[in-house]
Amino acid sequence: MKSADLNRRHMLAAMATLGVGASLPLTAGPAAAQERDAEFVFLSVVTQVPFWADHRAGLEAAAADLGVKTTFTGPLDFDTAGQARQLDEIIARKPAGLMIFPGDAAALAPGIDRAIEAGIPVACIIGDVPGSKRSVFLGISNQDAGRIGGEMLAEAIGGKGKVLLGTFPAPSTLERVEGYKAVFAEKYPEIEVVDVVNDKADPSYAPTAYAQALLAHPDVVGIGGTDGDSGKGAALAVIEQGKVGAVKIVAMDRNPDMLPYIADGTIHGAVAQKSWLESYLAVHLLDWLGQSKIRIVADPVAAGINPLPDTVSTGVMRVTKDNVAAFMAT
Repeated sequence: MKSADLNRRHMLAAMATLGVGASLPLTAGPAAAQERDAEFVFLSVVTQVPFWADHRAGLEAAAADLGVKTTFTGPLDFDTAGQARQLDEIIARKPAGLMIFPGDAAALAPGIDRAIEAGIPVACIIGDVPGSKRSVFLGISNQDAGRIGGEMLAEAIGGKGKVLLGTFPAPSTLERVEGYKAVFAEKYPEIEVVDVVNDKADPSYAPTAYAQALLAHPDVVGIGGTDGDSGKGAALAVIEQGKVGAVKIVAMDRNPDMLPYIADGTIHGAVAQKSWLESYLAVHLLDWLGQSKIRIVADPVAAGINPLPDTVSTGVMRVTKDNVAAFMAT
């Protein structure tokens, strides 16, 4: 028997064990998509940045597997009010499911509740919206991601020295900053955070933000980035000031335009989310829910229960010079 056949049989068996049902289509062509006429929308913010490439790829793969339409949208910049307005526009067209990266949890909570009340399941990605009626959260512990980044940076700088942290004011990235600070306070008292740089998650602005911070703190030995654009921004600033090697950088995520700086040693390493998996799995979970394939009870709505897991922890990966080629090849 061919390996592909074995893998298919193992997957079907696993889904049957979970109560998902062996009838779930593993692949679907254009005809299946047209017949189902189901759309799953990913609403994000700061959509202009390269970080979202893996989420988009995961959406496309899920669409091909399930025969559905997937859409990625949201404000180009960190426009949280615009994201909240767009959420209401999306609800009005009644998609089969919604995935949301929340720029401002408080601003989006009412809209998420309206989506659920309209029968549209909602998955929060990367950042959660506590207190909302969202169906499931998929992502990482941002605090833990910051702690892992802190460990990587501490190792790179020998456990002591002045460092910068880079972020922008989204709840998820600010939690990572706190993770960095927590691990330094607990284990590396000789590491001092001298500034937290707001790089605005803007690839055109980030190099300037880090360059200015390095000029203000010329004795900095490390930079820890907590958003997808902090790594390349810090790398360009370090290169400009001739401090490659003297200032160690730990980046966040696996943006395609950042990885070459890990390969050449300008960036020490990165903490990467499993972004492709987050959107790919979210579409499947929301579709399984909509197709009544999760058979915990016959009618979850009537029973007043949410059959989806409350939280799916996707974990992080360490990207280093030793394994970066594998990430650059995908």
